Amino acid sequence: MTSRPLDVHRVSLESLQAIAAGSASEADLHLLCSAQRSQLLLVLRALLDHVDEAARRTRHPGGFPPGQVAWRLLCTTERHAPEAVEIVLADPTVMAWALRLLRRLGGSAATTASAAPLWAELGQFHALAAAAAVRAGVPAVIRVPAHRGMVWLPGTGMAGPVARRRWSEAQIRVGREGAVIHGELAQVRLSRLLTASAPGWRPLRPVRGVAPRAEENAQAGPWLDTVTPYRDFIRYPRSPSRLGERRLQLWEDRLSGAYALLDRESPADAAALRTLVRLLVPRSFRTAAGLVASASSLDAFGAVTLSLPSDATQTAAVLVHETRHQQLNALLSLVPLVRGTEDEPGGSTGRRLYYAPWRSDPRPVRGLFHGVFAFAGVARFWRTHRRHVTGTEAQRADFEFAVLREQLREAVAALMTDDGLTEAGRMFVQEIAALVGTWQEDVVSGRPDALARHYCALRRSVWRARHLEITRSAAERLAAAWAARHPAPALPASILRPRPDLVRLDTFGPLARYFLSAPELFARRRRQEENGDPARRAEYAAVAGDAEEAALGYTEWAARDSQNVEAWIGAALTLPEHARGAGVALLLDRPEVVSGVHRAIAAEGGSPAPLDLAAWLGGEGTGLTPSAAEA
Repeated sequence: MTSRPLDVHRVSLESLQAIAAGSASEADLHLLCSAQRSQLLLVLRALLDHVDEAARRTRHPGGFPPGQVAWRLLCTTERHAPEAVEIVLADPTVMAWALRLLRRLGGSAATTASAAPLWAELGQFHALAAAAAVRAGVPAVIRVPAHRGMVWLPGTGMAGPVARRRWSEAQIRVGREGAVIHGELAQVRLSRLLTASAPGWRPLRPVRGVAPRAEENAQAGPWLDTVTPYRDFIRYPRSPSRLGERRLQLWEDRLSGAYALLDRESPADAAALRTLVRLLVPRSFRTAAGLVASASSLDAFGAVTLSLPSDATQTAAVLVHETRHQQLNALLSLVPLVRGTEDEPGGSTGRRLYYAPWRSDPRPVRGLFHGVFAFAGVARFWRTHRRHVTGTEAQRADFEFAVLREQLREAVAALMTDDGLTEAGRMFVQEIAALVGTWQEDVVSGRPDALARHYCALRRSVWRARHLEITRSAAERLAAAWAARHPAPALPASILRPRPDLVRLDTFGPLARYFLSAPELFARRRRQEENGDPARRAEYAAVAGDAEEAALGYTEWAARDSQNVEAWIGAALTLPEHARGAGVALLLDRPEVVSGVHRAIAAEGGSPAPLDLAAWLGGEGTGLTPSAAEA
C-alpha cells in the first residue's frame, strides 16, 4: 500500500532447526506471520491488476467503481489509522477470498467451486476498503455486494439483512462516528464500537476468557467466526450460522479452558497458538464418538475450523495440532522442504504413497510430512500433560503419548526414505526424528501401554489389508502350492492399490479412550452390546482385555464373512504375544498376502483356516523362510 523499503524474508538454519524441534522463538513466529502478510499484499496487488478488466467483462447490476478507488481508500485509511487496516487484513478469510478469486480469474483447475457470481466476488475488494474506513472513521461512500442481504465487513462482522435477493448491492456511508449500510429494503446503523452486537449487526465474537498476548490489544483475537462468508475451506460463500448463545458459551468454555491449560503446561505451544491462530470456526463435522474433526488451509493462514471437543484437554491437543499445521504452511511458503507439488491436483502422479498411521488413506510425501510435524507437537503435549495429572486423566495421557510415539517412530523412518525431501527438508525431519528418539525410553506401563501397542498394530495391519495386494498370478501360484501340499514358495512383493471404498470409521481407538478415561461409561455401553454386532462385541472385549470373549466375537464375525481379513487380524491380536508364531506374525505384517492367497484357494473350492494358511505361508513346520519382499 504506502511505499516502504522492501526486504526479504529469510529463515536462518537456527530458526529452521528450532521450528522443527518445536521450540520456535517469538521472532521465528513473527517472521512466519510477516511473510504471510507480505504474501497477502502481493496477492491483493495481483488482483488489482485484473479486477477492473474482469469487471468490464462481467454482467452485474449497477457496477462498482474501479478497484483503484478501493485501493486508494485503503491507502488513505492506512495513513490515518494503520491499525484499522491491519485488523482487516489480518482476517484469515481475506486471504481465502483473494486466493480463490485470483485462481478464478486465472482459470485455474484448482479453483474451489463458488456459488457467488464473479461481479460479487470482485466487489469484495470494496468491502475491504469499507471495513477499514468504518474502523478508522474515514468518511467515504462505498458500494459493496450483499449475499442474501448480508454485507461482509472483513475482520469485523456481517451486517443485514438489507435485501431479499440472493445477490444485490448495498451502499455504505461512513462518517467519523459510525456508518449506515443501505440496501433495497432496509438499513443498518453501525457505531464505532464494532465488537458489540446490535440490531442487524453480527460481529466476530471474541473468545471470552482468553486474554490476548500482552503486547497486543483485544483486536488480535482469538475470534469465534460463525458469520464470515469465506470461513469454509471447501464451499463458499456461507451464510451466518444459527448457533445459539448457550452453544457459543459452551465453545468459549472449551476454548478458554484449553488456552489456560496450555499457558500452565506448555508455554511454547500457548505462545505459538496466540501468535499464529486468529480465527476459530465452529463446525458440525460428523465424526466417530470421542473424535474431533479439525482442519487448516493453505488459503487461510490463521484460521482453524473444528468440531466441538469433549473437554478442555482434547481442545488443547487439537489446537496444538492445527497450530503446527499453521507453522508448516507458513514455513513452506519460505523454504522448500519437499520437491514437487503434491498439493496440486495431479501433482502427486507417479510419486510414492505412504502409510500415515493417523490416516486411513495412503498419503503423498507432503501429506506425511505435515502429519509428522503436527503429531510430533501433539505427542509432546501429551508427554508433558501426563506429568501434571493423575487417575483416569493420566491413563488417557499415557495412551495418547504411547500411540503417537510409536506412530511417529514408524512415520519418520518412512519419510526419511523419500528422495523428494530437499536438503532443508531432510534436516528438518532429522530434528523431529532426534526428538522422537528421546521419547522411546519413556516408561508407559500397564493397560495404556498394552492398548497402545494393540491399537498401532491393528491400524497398521488393517491399512495394509485395505490398500495393498499381490498380483492374481502370484496368488494363484501360492494357492497351487498349497493344494499340492508343497512348502510355500518365496512370497511376492506387494502392490499399493488404494481402496477408499474399504475404509470405515475407526472404532477401536475411541473405545480404548472410553475405557481409560470413563470406565463406568465403557462398561455400561459394553453391556448394551452383549447381543449386538459381533465385530463390535469383539472390539469391546479386546479393549477390556477379555481375550476369550474377543476371540469368540472375531470368530463369529469371520464366520459371517469368510473373506473379512479385518476379522482375522482382530483374532490374531487377541493371542498373547508369547503364543504367536510365524503365521500370526505374517498375518499381522503382510495380511494382504494371506488374503490374496485365501481368495485364490476359495475360487477353487477350498476353505482354509486363515491362521493355518498364514502359518504355512510363514514357513511354520517347513523349515523355509519366505522372502521379506515388501511394497
